[in-house]
Amino acid sequence: MNHSPHATPTGAIALPRVPGRGVVVVVDDDQQILDALGLWLDQRRQNAAFHSSGESLLQQLDLVDGKLMLRAGASDPVPRPLVGAVLDLNLPGITGLELAKSLRQLAPTMPLAIITAMRADERICYGQWFDGVWILQKPFDLDVLETALFPALQ
Repeated sequence: MNHSPHATPTGAIALPRVPGRGVVVVVDDDQQILDALGLWLDQRRQNAAFHSSGESLLQQLDLVDGKLMLRAGASDPVPRPLVGAVLDLNLPGITGLELAKSLRQLAPTMPLAIITAMRADERICYGQWFDGVWILQKPFDLDVLETALFPALQ
């Protein structure tokens, strides 16, 4: 039996809730990355949600009073503020860069990090990058990811 906190039919589940905190979303089609970042976020007592595609994330977002909110599913019907995102660059369907652009339009100041196994010279095929998005090459340093996602803690 898989006890992974992310193995659900809807493609998203939140870790145990920390009252008063928003949700960091991780979008990656690699279950090992989801598991590792899930444990890392749990150790930081950070609420998290997981998706294997950008499309599944976008289906669960709402803009409420100017805040980007995430509906985690039937087990947690109350939308939570989305406070950060870790996106794989090479996702099936919408790319991580396209997803980052969509999220940036909805939440201009939300911390965003794109993770990728591609070298910088290989990423050129994705076109124009934009300010305010951290690009981390796998394997990446979790301290750098923490700086990207939680700048207020630095």
